[in-house]
Amino acid sequence: MVRSNTNEAMTIYPLNCEFGRKYWLLFALLAAMLCANKWIDAENAHAQPAVPLYRRANAPIESRVKDLLGRMTLQEKVRQLDMYKGALDFMDKRTDETHADPSGTFQPQKASAVLGSLGVGSIHDLYPTPIQSNEIQRWVIAHNRLGIPALFIEEGLHGFNTGTVFPAPINLSATWDTELAHQTGADIAAEARATGVDMILGPVLDLAREPRWGRVEEDFGEDTYLTGQFGLAMVQGMQGASLDSDNTVVSEPKHFVAHGSPEGGTNLSPVHMGERELRMVMLRGFEPGIREGHAMGVMAAYNDIDGIPITADPFVLKNILRQEWGFKGFVLSDLGAIRRLYNAHDVAATAKDAACMAIQAGVDMQFYDFDHDVFQKALIDCVHEGSLSETDLDRAVSSVLRVKFALGLFDHPFVDPNLVARIYRGPAHLSDSLQSARESMTLLKNDRGLLPLSKSTRRIAVIGPNGNVA
Repeated sequence: MVRSNTNEAMTIYPLNCEFGRKYWLLFALLAAMLCANKWIDAENAHAQPAVPLYRRANAPIESRVKDLLGRMTLQEKVRQLDMYKGALDFMDKRTDETHADPSGTFQPQKASAVLGSLGVGSIHDLYPTPIQSNEIQRWVIAHNRLGIPALFIEEGLHGFNTGTVFPAPINLSATWDTELAHQTGADIAAEARATGVDMILGPVLDLAREPRWGRVEEDFGEDTYLTGQFGLAMVQGMQGASLDSDNTVVSEPKHFVAHGSPEGGTNLSPVHMGERELRMVMLRGFEPGIREGHAMGVMAAYNDIDGIPITADPFVLKNILRQEWGFKGFVLSDLGAIRRLYNAHDVAATAKDAACMAIQAGVDMQFYDFDHDVFQKALIDCVHEGSLSETDLDRAVSSVLRVKFALGLFDHPFVDPNLVARIYRGPAHLSDSLQSARESMTLLKNDRGLLPLSKSTRRIAVIGPNGNVA
């Protein structure tokens, strides 16, 4: 039956049976097709599972991090917070404990014995060829349940490995040329990434306020503003417009914080200052590189300030670094700095306490502090006992994963083996190094006789084992 379409009282008209039957048949046919499509979709979904969100390259990084974190076991999480020795743990030949032999090959059986099926947070002390890094990366991805890639980390203070050698940072700062510092950072990053290395431990942004400190040549001098601006330039040069490229790396300013002004000038000694001096002097060398340059790595220093070790200080690592400055990367312990919480600073009773205290305070990854089994078991036990909150553990894991996603390691984890030949010690990089060396030269006029050089001096002898070594 049909209804009239007027505003008058509704009138019902009968339909003949043939007309109604046609419409009912059409309705039944459409319903059957709809059910069939749903059945086909269900079968396809069963045959081809949806790609996990963390695997989707076009998804937002934070969404990918959250999705992956929700899929991980506790054991898989703590593995992401550990660093392994590349030359020792994965290669058949090495030049020493920190460098793989370029002719060496990756040993899957060694990797399997060390890593099992839990993956790895980072690999250091390898300095690989691109073939070596690709082989290791391929194995790591294939041999952990979620396919999480490795992060390769190396040093690059004034040049990467056997690539272009640039003047030491103290020389670079003497140029007063931040554009040259930016280019130096970009050159170092390009040479490192061409080998498969993703992160460089630098620049050093300590202030050289203690002339007896033995590492003055590593930093940009004693001036707060100059250090901050050179740090910013180096970070931006290394990280570029995007980390997801074949010529940029994560920059890790160090040593956070005040490490360069220790008591007596000795490398691991305490620093004596209050919050005002800390904020107005020491932190200002780091702040531009982190707040403006968006550095994605920071190294936590060995020292304590006013009796509080940096690796156990949430005020510095959480309140200032993350909450005030908006840091989004991960904090790496300096070599053995977490261990010092119980064998030097005496604020932790055991290795377990030290490991958990550091993660709780804001450190995200250990740097050869403890044996792998000791460190990872400590974090697992502390979570079970409640002495390490799952919130802090997840913060640390998320920080590491965020960096790996930003680098594009989940989407294109391998490096082009032909890139090194075009990048390593290329003419443009050598030219930048020469320009930097020339601009760094500083001439002092000896008009008051203060310099220990007489006008009759014709030659200066450079004596010792480093006399003819660059």
